[in-house]
Amino acid sequence: MPVDFEMRGRVALLTLNRPEKMNALDAQMMDQLSEYWRRVRDDNGIWVAIITGVGDRAFCSGRDLLAGAPGSPEYHRARKAQGEVVPPREVHYTPEGIWKPVIGAINGYALAGGFALALACDLRIAADTARLGSMAVKRNLLGGGGQTQRLTRYVPFAKALELLLLGDHISAGECERIGLVNKVVPQPELLTTAFDWAERICKNGPLAVRATKEAAYRGGLDMTFREGMRLEGQFYNAMLETEDVLEGAAAFKERREPVWQGR
Repeated sequence: MPVDFEMRGRVALLTLNRPEKMNALDAQMMDQLSEYWRRVRDDNGIWVAIITGVGDRAFCSGRDLLAGAPGSPEYHRARKAQGEVVPPREVHYTPEGIWKPVIGAINGYALAGGFALALACDLRIAADTARLGSMAVKRNLLGGGGQTQRLTRYVPFAKALELLLLGDHISAGECERIGLVNKVVPQPELLTTAFDWAERICKNGPLAVRATKEAAYRGGLDMTFREGMRLEGQFYNAMLETEDVLEGAAAFKERREPVWQGR
């Protein structure tokens, strides 16, 4: 299967597994990713997800240009030739609408569609050998999958345009410098670091973590400041009505680790 899935405690690990194609996206891989993201979203036993790639060469090199996958000129033109109306493309291989934290453990090249997948993660930890970039304009394509929208919000606008318009990939160190990745580590330490971060998140109240992520994305990216403040206030009050907030206070008072129930 092109995507491996395993559980380690409350952490789900998704591993792109097409090393012979530098973990490039084909239709089967995109379908599998969509299925697994739904599982991450709906399974209450999953608190954090990590996504990485097999090997030390590529996280994901983008869409498989020879596979005729969705998003390719061949796929688009075949549908048009059949008389279909082709709507603006919806991307399902990225973790959209999931309020549980997703960590990208970027083990190598993250290019084009793989760059989009990395950008869709909430936290990005990169191996020191990784390189990231859009590459789309080099194929006369638009940087899809959220590349133009996320990148212009995540890094200084001029740097975003530099990456999008030149189409070059940049080093993990440069990505860290401009704030595109959170941390750069030696390749052998990548997954260990990602799981360390995941476990640290899992020690926090899961409902508060999810509400914090949702408030940050919806309020910070989709709303005015005042609208975002109202949303934050609504979520704050919602946390006050949970059982876990009482457990958090009791654990603090009794000087012990909290036992979260997610309710």
